[in-house]
Amino acid sequence: MTSTKRTRYHVGSREIGLDVEYRVECIGTLDEAREWLRADIEAVAEDVEDPSPFDAFLDRLDDAEIVGEHHIDAFTFFVRAVEDCGCPCDCAETGHVCDGVHRREAAPEPQLAEADAEGRSVFEFDGAEYAVFNTASKPLDGYWAVAKIPAEGDIYPSRDYVFAGMKTRERAFALAVEKLRPTRVITFLPKRFNDVTISREERDSDEYPTVTAEGWVVGWSTEGYAVLFEDGAARAHIYPGRPIEVTIFRAEGVGSDDLDGEWRFVETAALAARAHILDARA
Repeated sequence: MTSTKRTRYHVGSREIGLDVEYRVECIGTLDEAREWLRADIEAVAEDVEDPSPFDAFLDRLDDAEIVGEHHIDAFTFFVRAVEDCGCPCDCAETGHVCDGVHRREAAPEPQLAEADAEGRSVFEFDGAEYAVFNTASKPLDGYWAVAKIPAEGDIYPSRDYVFAGMKTRERAFALAVEKLRPTRVITFLPKRFNDVTISREERDSDEYPTVTAEGWVVGWSTEGYAVLFEDGAARAHIYPGRPIEVTIFRAEGVGSDDLDGEWRFVETAALAARAHILDARA
């Protein structure tokens, strides 16, 4: 069994009470995150009247736990540990080795707006707008849902729901973001279903998905499992269930390996499979 845990670190700063003004870095190792945090604090300290609180923090930085938020004077410096963050990465396209060390700008974290008079909150993710709302039409635990807001018309569960039945508004939002992050680097096609009105022979012949698009794409078998493609070639099978299971096809085309991991969603399992495939090329 191969582990696919891939933790990166989002490092940045902001003035207390204000939004992040400068880019947040997505960094591959904790040591590099520590050095980036140090450089960030030193840069801010140069522009303040009293740098002594910053110097005091820097003196103990090498032995400090850096993951979390650090409040110094009027500033907050943060290091967020993010598993399989889904930040845009063009290594596969540019031919660079994706070794988890290179820096890139972290994708902005979605923010949940205040609830309106009907109890609905919205957030944006990569240019699309999503709503967090209660299907009971009042704030009842266990009835929170998330849905993509269509450009025109109403929200319909079968077409637009990310999921439903969440205990709280905050939990629904957090899980929706977790499920959506992989869509930044992988295209997920709609699910395919068997049509009982056609013959078994026809259903069997059309069971396996076909993808011709370049890049990373997930298609669905009519038998209910997902297939991860890279440039049209099948690279992994993902089997929904409790737990979700992932099988990677070896690069030489002979044999396969089961991946070790726990994933809440097919989307995050596909992202972990993609990470494993890229890491194996290092």
